[in-house]
Amino acid sequence: MTPDGIVMYQVNTALGPTTTISRFESHPQLLSTGRVSCVVGEVDSGRLKLLNSENPIEIVMVSGVEETENVDRPWTFNGPDDKPYTWQIMFRSPVLFVSGNAPIILARYRHAKLGIISRSRRAFLEIFPAGINIIDFVVVTFVSYAKHHWLDEPHHESNPSAV
Repeated sequence: MTPDGIVMYQVNTALGPTTTISRFESHPQLLSTGRVSCVVGEVDSGRLKLLNSENPIEIVMVSGVEETENVDRPWTFNGPDDKPYTWQIMFRSPVLFVSGNAPIILARYRHAKLGIISRSRRAFLEIFPAGINIIDFVVVTFVSYAKHHWLDEPHHESNPSAV
């Protein structure tokens, strides 16, 4: 959603293993018919496919880290521009950054707050200026990361409202 509350993306998971991510677009010439939905990506059991690119992007979990309840493994993969990207838990929130000499943070997921100690808020995906030009890529990779990290791993509680 935008800060104004307008829905930008929709995630659909059918009965099968495939999850489809769609972007809503507004076209001034189509005011009478509303907004148009455009499928931007598909996630299917460890494989992510950006539909605006010709080749599917293979996502591979970083190996060499023991799987325990206290260790959240980073997820490293190459993007369509052949740069290495990583989703990693930092300060209890998933963060996407471009790896390199100086890592650049592109996006961060903010968990919902109940509002007991501070103001309540919905969960949201915060996209930083460095990630604005690749929003579809950020959203599709986040859905893939969230699906595998929160829903498929047995040591994490499944919380659909958080995804």
